[in-house]
Amino acid sequence: MEPSYFDKIPLWNEADKRFEITADAISGRIPVARIERWQDFSTLLESDFFNQNGTQLVFRGHRRYDWSLLPTLGRLTENGIISDELANQQLELFRRAVRGRLKDSILVEDEQEDELWSVGQHHGLMTPLLDWTYSPYVALFFAFAKEDQKGEEDNPYRSVYVLNKSFVTSDCTDIRFFEPRRDDHGRLVNQAGLFTFSPSDATIENKLIEIISEFDEFKETDEENEAEFLAKYICKIYIRNEDRQGCLRSLRRMNVHHASLFPDLIGASDYCNILMEETQQIQAIAEANKEVGVAEHVVVSEEVVVTVIPAESTAEESEAASLVDLLKSAEGSEQVEPGRIQLIAEQLAKELKKNKVVDWETRDAAQAKLRNVARAILRKYGFPFLSREAAVEKLIEVTAKDDVVSE
Repeated sequence: MEPSYFDKIPLWNEADKRFEITADAISGRIPVARIERWQDFSTLLESDFFNQNGTQLVFRGHRRYDWSLLPTLGRLTENGIISDELANQQLELFRRAVRGRLKDSILVEDEQEDELWSVGQHHGLMTPLLDWTYSPYVALFFAFAKEDQKGEEDNPYRSVYVLNKSFVTSDCTDIRFFEPRRDDHGRLVNQAGLFTFSPSDATIENKLIEIISEFDEFKETDEENEAEFLAKYICKIYIRNEDRQGCLRSLRRMNVHHASLFPDLIGASDYCNILMEETQQIQAIAEANKEVGVAEHVVVSEEVVVTVIPAESTAEESEAASLVDLLKSAEGSEQVEPGRIQLIAEQLAKELKKNKVVDWETRDAAQAKLRNVARAILRKYGFPFLSREAAVEKLIEVTAKDDVVSE
């Protein structure tokens, strides 16, 4: 995805046009806006637009910018629509499969089908349900909770969907909200969670827009203001995929983290994992710093305090040394501390070596993969966004020259 794609998506502010409809495979007709820092999410939420009297909103966070509002069962169909026949067939299969496996056998009765769907959703069943939350910060957590996956396409933004629950409940009965009475694991309560059931003849977004488009007020709205009108009912916020750990640390201070949202052993394990990930990165940066300094105490959480002592200067005689010079010469690199520059260089050297193939210098696909690897590392360690693409291109150019010379 070319960076220019996002240039046509308005940067959120209260004064100018706030939303755009891209009308493409990524967001369809859902109005979209973007923010360049996760810290700006609070400012967006406090705006009058998201605080209209008598309107209750719900939120859903996505790790990737290009994920749609598609329930897992919808992945089995070409158009994403879940027919009643498909849903009933799946539920009947599940009802039979769980007999004798549930503590509460009443769940397999016909009048309990919504509760049974929620049990299936919790345990990985493909369902017509989508998870939502009343808390925008829980949605932000789910957008940033997981790292980008190695080898996947570049992911410059994460996203949060916003849905007008008040409107759906009163005027769009084809989309159903459901709040289960059962919550054996405590997750729904802690996550302020609820579900939507997809309509049987359309996707959620298409059903919403189909109904809204019949409003006289919408018909009288000119094309320039159409996105703003629709955004009152459903919209998508792109959030720059930067400083993931900083976002999670901030949410942790609000008691939004794995251990609070998943009050079970899995949640406790994930909570420990993310703390250790942050701890190891801090230690790696300290070890990479070649300047002599005074011991510094870095607080990762109330449970973890790391003491780091930068190592004494040593000569660098590896490929990473040249990458350090390359990164330092990039515009904006002065915003990155020296130790982190060194760490970025070492990670780049390691991952590029691992992902090089024979004759990669002449193969477009191989070069594209190396670019994605480099982008992911630069993003992970906070290399300035505005300088990143230029650094990636220079990195590929220099690496290709070095490989040709060494042959």
